[in-house]
Amino acid sequence: MKKINKKIRNFWGISEVGFSFMSTVETAFFVIFLTDVAKLPLGLTAVIISIAGITDAITAMLAGVIIDKVNFKNGKYRPWLIYCPPFIVALFVLMFTKIGNDTTAALLCGTGYILSHAIWNICWTANRTLVGVLSDDADERAFLSGRISAGSSAGKIIASYLVPVLNIFFLGIFSSSTGVIVYTLTALVASLTFTICYITHYIITKGYDLQLEDNNKKSSTKRVTFKDMAKSITKNPQLLFVLMYDFLKLIGYYTLMASVAYYAKVVLEDPGSVSLILVVFNIGALIGSLYSKNVVSKIGSKYTNLLGVLGFAASLVIIYFIPANKFIVTALLGVGQIFFGIAYGNTTSLYSNCGTYSEYKTGKNTKAVIMSFSSLAIKISIAVRGVVIPAVLAAISYNPDGLITDSIQGGIKILFLIVPISFLVVSAIPLLAYKIKDSDVTKMEKELQERAKNI
Repeated sequence: MKKINKKIRNFWGISEVGFSFMSTVETAFFVIFLTDVAKLPLGLTAVIISIAGITDAITAMLAGVIIDKVNFKNGKYRPWLIYCPPFIVALFVLMFTKIGNDTTAALLCGTGYILSHAIWNICWTANRTLVGVLSDDADERAFLSGRISAGSSAGKIIASYLVPVLNIFFLGIFSSSTGVIVYTLTALVASLTFTICYITHYIITKGYDLQLEDNNKKSSTKRVTFKDMAKSITKNPQLLFVLMYDFLKLIGYYTLMASVAYYAKVVLEDPGSVSLILVVFNIGALIGSLYSKNVVSKIGSKYTNLLGVLGFAASLVIIYFIPANKFIVTALLGVGQIFFGIAYGNTTSLYSNCGTYSEYKTGKNTKAVIMSFSSLAIKISIAVRGVVIPAVLAAISYNPDGLITDSIQGGIKILFLIVPISFLVVSAIPLLAYKIKDSDVTKMEKELQERAKNI
C-alpha cells in the first residue's frame, strides 16, 4: 500500500500558497491594470478578457489530455512541476507590460494571458493528479486534498495583504514612472513565488511517480488513446455527479465572493468593511480545509461534502434573517466558510477517487483528464457568475450612483445570500447520487496494483 512520507505530510499544499498568490494578482489587478495603468481602450480590454476566458476554459480540458498522452523518463506527473514554471514566469510578467502602441500592447498582454494560463493549467492539473499517485488510502487522500485547499486559502490571505504592500514599495522606487513597472515587478515576485512553491512539491514527492511510469511501460495496452479518455468521461457517472456538484457549489461561492462589495456598500452601508469580511472569510476556509480530513475519517467523503455545503447555506440563511450588523455578518460568514472549507478541502480527493474508479472499470489510467474537470468546473462557474450578477443587478435596477432604497437593499441581499443559498442547496442533489465509498477506493487501488504486477 502506498503511503505518504514525512516531507509530504509537513509541506504538501505549499504549491497552492504560491499559485493563489499569483492568481490573486491577476484576478484582482489585471483588468484595472489594462484600463487605468496601461490605459488601453475599453474595447481592446473587453476583447482581451473575453477571448482569454474562452481559451482558458478550453486549455483547462486539453491540459488533462496532454498529461495523459505524454510520458517523461523521470515520471509522468512530477516533471511538469519543474518544466512549466519558467515559461509561466515569463508569460505572466508579459501580461503586466505595455510595449508599443495600444494594439501591440493589447496583443502582447493577451498573448501572455492565454499562454501563461494554458501552461499553468497543465502544471496545476498535474500537481493535483499527484494526490491519487502519492497514496491509495482514502484518509490520506483526504488529508492531501485538504492541504491543497488550505494552501489555496492561505495564499489568498497573504495576497490580500502583500500585493498592496508590493505595489506601494515599487511605486516608491519608481515614483516617476507611469506605474506599469510597478505591476510588472509585482507580477514577477508573485510568479517567482509560485515557481519556488511548485519546485518544493517536486522535491518532496521524489520517487513516487517512477513506479507508475514503470508499470505503464510494461505493456502497450497501458497506452492511453483519445477513445480511452472519452470513455473515462462518458462511462463514468460518478465523475459527472461530482462535476455537477462542484460546478453548482462554486457558482454559489463565487457569486457571494463577487457580491461582497455590493453588500458592504448597500446593505451594511460600510464599503470599507470589505477587507475585514474577506480576510475572515478566507481564514474560515483555511480552518475548514485543515479539518476536512478529520471529518472525512469520521463520516466519509460524501457526507463530509453534504455537511459542508449545507452548513454554509444554513449560515447564509441566518444572515438573511438577522439585522445587518458588520461584525455579526462577518462572524457568521467566517463560520459558514469553515463549513465550506470542510467540503472544499475534499474536492480534489473526490476527483481523484473518480480517477481510481475509472481505471478500475476500464483498465486505463486517465486520471489527469478526470482531474482537469476540477479546473473546468472553476472556470465555467466563474463565467456563469459573470452572467448571474449583472442579471440580478439589472433586475433590481441597481445604479451605483443612485439612492439606496429598501428595494435596492432587498435586491442586494437576494444577490449576496439567496442566490448562493439556492446553488449550494441544489448542489447537494447530484452529490446524493455519488456512490463511491472511501473503503471501496482502497480496495480498487489494491486490485490495480495486483493487476500491474501480473502484466
